[in-house]
Amino acid sequence: MLPIETIKFCTRCGHAMELREESERVRPVCPRCGYVHYFAPQVAAVAIVTRTDDEKFLLVQRGEDPGKGLWGLPGGFVEMGETVYDALTREILEETGYEIEIGNLVGVWSFFNDAKKIAGVALVYETRVVRGELQIASDSTNAEWITYELAQEFSIAFETHREALRVWNESKT
Repeated sequence: MLPIETIKFCTRCGHAMELREESERVRPVCPRCGYVHYFAPQVAAVAIVTRTDDEKFLLVQRGEDPGKGLWGLPGGFVEMGETVYDALTREILEETGYEIEIGNLVGVWSFFNDAKKIAGVALVYETRVVRGELQIASDSTNAEWITYELAQEFSIAFETHREALRVWNESKT
């Protein structure tokens, strides 16, 4: 979460915020209009991208922090006005150049990113490439099709991704 001191002005009326106890926590509250700023977790849509002709999945090497230089599953945050499926489809196309078919939900994980001061919920889906060619996006530096066994040798940026891969792999046996 962002430090509560970063919320200086009300997003509704522009008045200076005050820190007050609200709903059993100290939160930024507007003394003029009563708006309370709640720090809600962000929702991330993440994919285990597979293809029909082998047992490999796609890992991308991160070009940005957090985890710059480390490996992870492609995905990103759900934006206002999008469904989780819309966000997943958009993020995978942007990051990999692939159009996907969304399959089963692998699982849901909570996370906290200390570097960015955000809390979130990651929804990880198994997906399959339906068309496109691999194109590495600006927020990645590399991508590899690998087996689960080989993934154990990669430096994975997020524990949620490692855990999702373990759950996914166990569901296939």
